[in-house]
Amino acid sequence: MKFLLAIYRYNPFGGLQRDTLRLIEELTGRGHEVAVFTTAWDGPQPPAGTEIELVPASKLRSNHANMLKFAEAFRHRLERRDFDVSVAMSRIPGADFYFAADVCMKTYWSNLHSAFALRFNPRYAAYLRLEHAVAAPPSRTRIACIAQGQMRDYAAEYGTEPERMFLLPPGMDPACRRPPEPEAEAVRAGIRGANLATPRDTVILLVSNSIYNKGTDRAIEAVGALPDEVKKTVRLWLVGNLSENEVRKALRDAGLADQAVLLGQTDGVRDHMLGADLFLHPARNESAGSALIEALAAGLPVLTTDICGFAPFVRNATGTVLESPFRQDELVKMLSDMLPRLDELKRQTLAYAEKEDFCSRARVFAEILEKGKR
Repeated sequence: MKFLLAIYRYNPFGGLQRDTLRLIEELTGRGHEVAVFTTAWDGPQPPAGTEIELVPASKLRSNHANMLKFAEAFRHRLERRDFDVSVAMSRIPGADFYFAADVCMKTYWSNLHSAFALRFNPRYAAYLRLEHAVAAPPSRTRIACIAQGQMRDYAAEYGTEPERMFLLPPGMDPACRRPPEPEAEAVRAGIRGANLATPRDTVILLVSNSIYNKGTDRAIEAVGALPDEVKKTVRLWLVGNLSENEVRKALRDAGLADQAVLLGQTDGVRDHMLGADLFLHPARNESAGSALIEALAAGLPVLTTDICGFAPFVRNATGTVLESPFRQDELVKMLSDMLPRLDELKRQTLAYAEKEDFCSRARVFAEILEKGKR
């Protein structure tokens, strides 16, 4: 079979992009052909049997204007029908399947802004138009969801028919699983030494590309609110493409300027998870949260919010999920309660991870795609 995948832009660090590459690897590994329709492919080339079709975005247009143009170009590309099944990995209409990597935009934005403000927001209008075309009847696109909340929100906002939606399991890279001892302990010692953490320090890991959406500001403020005798032993590792000025200001305000390491974007997140003692992710917006699964698989206790699509996995592992509505004082209390229990929570996390399948998303999705349109 031949599959046509559309993704607005590919880079090697985004969760959607990693899901796209794993799906391509799964499909080509099954002997299928794959064509990728995109504005840019940045990073290692995909497997043999993959064709990249580039339609570059204009630097003179805004991102949302380029997205509308990309959706229009994809609509024309679909007319060629030189493929068996089409898959939109970005939020664009017309494909046989849509991989819903993000939260329902209409639900999320309406919770943040007034209807009056949204009426005059061209970015919101553009993306809402695309989402409506994908989710609302009479669209026939089948929607692959990665969290139960997405299915609920699409049905509530657009009347999306239940039979058009299905839930995929997590799609973690198996390499993220904790290695056997003594390898895991050797990695832990090495990464802690490289990042100035002693065996007595408590290392809290943050993985984020948005200080607001991922709750990085909440996390820094919570650590800063700990008692001095506890806070002085804490080290923060921040992984991701964050604004350095914004983060450093938050660290200074919390009295943590000398206790944090900004690691930027890196392929070695698993090693940092093995070296850390707690993964802190009090997100405001997270359709799934692949990093939550990766942390659990590495045996790293997690503290997160129920807004994350993968929060139920954390709840099942250790119960350390903050329920909505979010309150900063509750985050500080749960963090304070967890720190003395990290060894116990690590044992619970490892026991849970050993029995869970965190890696089958690409395989399950490929099997569905092979059956084609219904």
